[in-house]
Amino acid sequence: MIDAISIANSGLAAHQKWLDTISSNISNMQTMGYKKETAQFSNLIATNNINNTVSQQGIGVSLENTYTDFKNGDVQTTNQPYDFAIQGKGFFEIEQPDGSLAYTRIGQFHVNSDGQLALANGQVLTTDIRIPPDVERVKLSANGILSGKVIGTGEELELGKIELVNFNNDSQLKKMGNGLYLPTQLSGEPQYGEMNTEGMGTVLQGHLEMSNVDLVSEISNLIMAQRAYQLNARVLQAGDQIMETINNLRR
Repeated sequence: MIDAISIANSGLAAHQKWLDTISSNISNMQTMGYKKETAQFSNLIATNNINNTVSQQGIGVSLENTYTDFKNGDVQTTNQPYDFAIQGKGFFEIEQPDGSLAYTRIGQFHVNSDGQLALANGQVLTTDIRIPPDVERVKLSANGILSGKVIGTGEELELGKIELVNFNNDSQLKKMGNGLYLPTQLSGEPQYGEMNTEGMGTVLQGHLEMSNVDLVSEISNLIMAQRAYQLNARVLQAGDQIMETINNLRR
């Protein structure tokens, strides 16, 4: 009976974490560039401490890991020249204020005082792009080259080239918040390439990628997680009642 209580307790802990993951996904449905988290469970297996052999007896469940699902989100049209939405694989590489590198799918840039493309929090795109203040009608070509026309003369200037970054296992990137990610040993090192090439997606100018959270799927998961939590709570309650009965018999 102690085993039943322990197993039920592990189920409560695992499904509480699953509920937290689902709640986070639902609360970020309208967050630009948000990628949903998916829970991965594993069985807890008993081991023999004497000879370290593995038993087939299950002793509970745990939420082994949560991984990020980088499936494309819906695209919203903004018609802003420095809004870019990645379709397919790939990330923008940005430099943080401390000089470290991070990766993001959020493509809502503006031109900072140095003429660089920067995110709202000041991180700049690492690609060497400089946009003079007298340039307008900035356009992105299919191979990633940004060009614009000088105000007054109409002279066309090549401003730089946007490249994308990909990872062998992007689901294992470390989430930092605000749509930023860091590589890990499991994700692999960043691989650079041109858009529209093998392993890289395309970039839509004047668009933004929104969240990829599907409300119907999340509500379905929420119902299953709540039911599983309730069932584990009942097992725990039943175990407690049986233990109480046993204790009363001994008196």
